[in-house]
Amino acid sequence: GQPLSFRNVQSLGMEPQTTAGTIEGGKVTLVEEQYGAKKKGVYPFDPEIKFAWGQTLVQRERGLKPGTTFSVKTYEPSLRKDGPIEMAFKVHGQESVDVLGKELKLHRLTTSMRLESIPVAGGAPPDAVKPQTGGGLEINSDIWVDDDANPVIITVDLGFMQIKMYKTTKEDALKRGAPPEMFLDTLVHVKKKIGPEAKSAKLRLRMKKGVKAQLPTLPNTPAQTFERVNDREAVVTLRRLDWEKIRRVKEDAPDTSELRPYLAASTVCDAKDAKIKQLSRKAVRGKKTPAEKADALRKFVTDYITDKNMDVGFATASEVARQRSGDCSEHGVLLAALARAAGLPARGVSGIVEIPPGSLMAQGENAFGYHMWTEVYIGGEWVDIDAALRQTDCDATRIAVSLMPLGEEGLMSSVVSLIPLLGQLEIEVLDVER
Repeated sequence: GQPLSFRNVQSLGMEPQTTAGTIEGGKVTLVEEQYGAKKKGVYPFDPEIKFAWGQTLVQRERGLKPGTTFSVKTYEPSLRKDGPIEMAFKVHGQESVDVLGKELKLHRLTTSMRLESIPVAGGAPPDAVKPQTGGGLEINSDIWVDDDANPVIITVDLGFMQIKMYKTTKEDALKRGAPPEMFLDTLVHVKKKIGPEAKSAKLRLRMKKGVKAQLPTLPNTPAQTFERVNDREAVVTLRRLDWEKIRRVKEDAPDTSELRPYLAASTVCDAKDAKIKQLSRKAVRGKKTPAEKADALRKFVTDYITDKNMDVGFATASEVARQRSGDCSEHGVLLAALARAAGLPARGVSGIVEIPPGSLMAQGENAFGYHMWTEVYIGGEWVDIDAALRQTDCDATRIAVSLMPLGEEGLMSSVVSLIPLLGQLEIEVLDVER
């Protein structure tokens, strides 16, 4: 039951990304590969960590007697590379369960897994390392297992929806159609519109009645101020930045230990990739000031991604550079990588944005949707730029929920703060200054 090595294949984009790990001497050596390019890293590895087979062995050892409880440490490099994630198990008893039309007697277990906000290595600025999830996100699951503790059904509760997985054949799974469209189900409808011409806006954010989760602490940025009212409510002030001042900045950001992580290449934001460097040079050719470079890069990415679709989960920047396809996350990560290659510190931001005029607005509705964009560091402050929504001078309609260093901390650890808000949040526009 002790892990020696493992291999994960993630198809978040069009080109699969492979992560292989070798465990020896209390360390795990990770080799990540995509498009033939390999990236290697060595991280601490807790000897108590169990993968799926090891967890099954622990369940068999502890037995399936109702009331039995135990904890297991597991490992998932897409969530955290340098440490374990702890899962608590409880056995509830045997039940009759429908499994794809067949009635089976299975044992029900519940699990609880807490995803903490993981600090960024390399001395990142304080606003990037503060927990953005209100102490971490707890994910609860129900697992139905057979007499040998083999999982048959797993139900994962993400708050705004449940994911239910059945043990079946690959052929049967592929017959059951495409996954559901979740974007429209997570829109936050509001009575009052901010609009692109606003200089600033004040909004009240609160968790819906009956929702147990607390409102996460959102970051303070040059474009946003967060003021908590209580555990479930806060007031957020959004402001448009002074681009006349930003354009007067002549020098690139200094090379400091705080900014270095935002110039570094990583697996997802691979700024040293040959294609990324080529595109970055092309985009900023003839541009002198940081603002000129940022504007040129934003416009380049907006036009370069020609296949605008939501079919891609989260592709690396080098994949986007080759496929030229994706939604806001692909625009955001490519723009960040090109900016780093051009010498501009850059990071991602996940949050909520007022839906611009379009098909939804044609129905007479005002709403906010979940979104990702980019920030670059110019003149001592972080500046929002948005390739997906075609804005360099961004309007005051973006609510930043999580700052994404786009380093090696594990992609999902940067976006878990969005999950408690999906389908659970209310927004009220209190005031708009035009």
